[in-house]
Amino acid sequence: MSASPKIYHGNYTPLPDKELAALIDAHPKPSSISEYSYGTAGFRYEASLLPCVFVRMGIFAALRSASLGGEEVGAMITASHNAEPDNGMKLADSHGGMLDAEWERHAVSLANAPTSKHALTLIHTLSDYAKGHHPKSSTRTPTTTADGTLPKMVVHIGRDTRSHSPPLAALVIRAARAMGATVIDHGEVSTPMLHHFVMHANGHLLPSIIPQRCNESGYYEIMAMSYAALLRTGAVSGGCKRLPSTSKLVIDGACGIGAPKVEKFQRIFAMLRSEGFATDIPILQTVNFPGDGPLNENCGAEFVQKQQLPPTLYTKSARGVSKQYMTSYDGDADRVVFHYEDETGKFHLLDGDKIAVLVSSFIQEELRCIDPDGKAVKCGVVQTAYANGSSTLYLKNVVKTNVVIAKTGVKFVHAAAHHHFDVGVYFEANGHGTVLFGPKFYDFIAAADARLRGTSRHNRANIALRRLRALPALVNQSVGDAMSDMLLVDAILFLRGWDLSTWAKLYTDMPSKQAKVKVSDRTVISTNDSETAATAPAALQTALQSAMDAMVSQENAGNGPKPRCFVRPSGTEDAVRVYAEANSQKGADGLASEAMMLIYKLCGGVGEPPRPFITNRL
Repeated sequence: MSASPKIYHGNYTPLPDKELAALIDAHPKPSSISEYSYGTAGFRYEASLLPCVFVRMGIFAALRSASLGGEEVGAMITASHNAEPDNGMKLADSHGGMLDAEWERHAVSLANAPTSKHALTLIHTLSDYAKGHHPKSSTRTPTTTADGTLPKMVVHIGRDTRSHSPPLAALVIRAARAMGATVIDHGEVSTPMLHHFVMHANGHLLPSIIPQRCNESGYYEIMAMSYAALLRTGAVSGGCKRLPSTSKLVIDGACGIGAPKVEKFQRIFAMLRSEGFATDIPILQTVNFPGDGPLNENCGAEFVQKQQLPPTLYTKSARGVSKQYMTSYDGDADRVVFHYEDETGKFHLLDGDKIAVLVSSFIQEELRCIDPDGKAVKCGVVQTAYANGSSTLYLKNVVKTNVVIAKTGVKFVHAAAHHHFDVGVYFEANGHGTVLFGPKFYDFIAAADARLRGTSRHNRANIALRRLRALPALVNQSVGDAMSDMLLVDAILFLRGWDLSTWAKLYTDMPSKQAKVKVSDRTVISTNDSETAATAPAALQTALQSAMDAMVSQENAGNGPKPRCFVRPSGTEDAVRVYAEANSQKGADGLASEAMMLIYKLCGGVGEPPRPFITNRL
């Protein structure tokens, strides 16, 4: 089904310093770059500016693996939802998730070392750390010798479909091999697939409930089988039937890697149907393959969610496709949003907030079938300040779950979900998210299995147990995964007998407005940890609060979600980002306009003063 990865076996002995220096010097830091930064998901720049970083990060990835005593790590070459000219790198730690925060700082230091001499100093420091501090394990071969050999190093490499990804990947491979690392080149894969490979390669870190599958065919198999198992619980609970409106799921692949990878599911699903294991799987129709149109342009999750418009369908065979049940991935398939057009042709978006509500309510409902008091496992949802206020209110008042607000960025919400909850759900509004299951959840499942053994398979608690047991393997817990999340959502809709219109009616989003204001120095503005309030300049939050209070009075908000506004400095440019929401689009536009003017006056705005937004009343 899938091509085997290419493996370059290493001897764990780095090349001499002279040769490492020559490799680094062959790819100098561009003069146009003052300092490379590692954003919320890695390095990301115009592709021609990246060879310097990629050589150094190939070396760095090897050292990170060595520092963990040979646990395997990964490097994914992608710029996700960015346009085709950009590229980047996301580093995966041995648990499959984001790079450890302390080592992120080491990565940035190495990327910005001014000369190869400075770079070698850092490399030696990290090498010495790896030799002295890697985890000891009696099951592993001795890894440190007197001849300068490093601990075992294994680096997984994946890349997206951009034309410049292969040569950039080749640089990472060459640099990691120069350190003596074993390199496993997976070729073209999605970002969540690469994270999956890393997570499963370190089997000692994987919960026993999840089958270990380290390759691409295993990725499809474990996900498809878990999905089918979840669907089959519908027959036991009372004969769920798929609604005609969800019988065909159209997938917009953003002209990126997700489209051809989804096609590989078709073979497994066809086999499951033919063997009678899962007759309720919808027909999958994939559109917007690589080459059909420009990557991420007027299509994909980023465009659909930000513009709140349907994607352009570049695939010629997609003309006249049904728009009742659609989903959009982004370029590296780690985000997903759902959307449909109703009988009048009106477009409806179901974003990450809606996914968080659907998934968390489903999990809590199943848990309460086994534990009615809801005390055994702590569940909750992590959102950012960008989450729509209506979703937060629904989670608290209807789902009755815990809600934590974290700083914007995947690495922050992922860490918060892990820290605060036994079952933590997070989905950013852009569609990136997953579910994390902690040790207490697995203990709960084991105890429930022992208690319910021998009871009728039609017992509601037994059905709930089967559903909950399928989730850890279906969900990619290492990172957001468009394919995994898509199948999870479809299964929940099937089990509830819903289509997208029913789901969309759970709550109505508050109208919102996003904007940014250019400033001379973005560091003059700071916020609290959750970015919901400005802490400097001192007068800014007071003025913003006055504007919000005035809008509450103007709109007579009552007991519903309140108009709100927050501002935060951009992580990539001298600008301040603005988010406002209210009970009308006019109110949201007005609040955003007032915030923009306050930023311009109090935070050193540059250029012409921002113009107020004019609400389109048509």
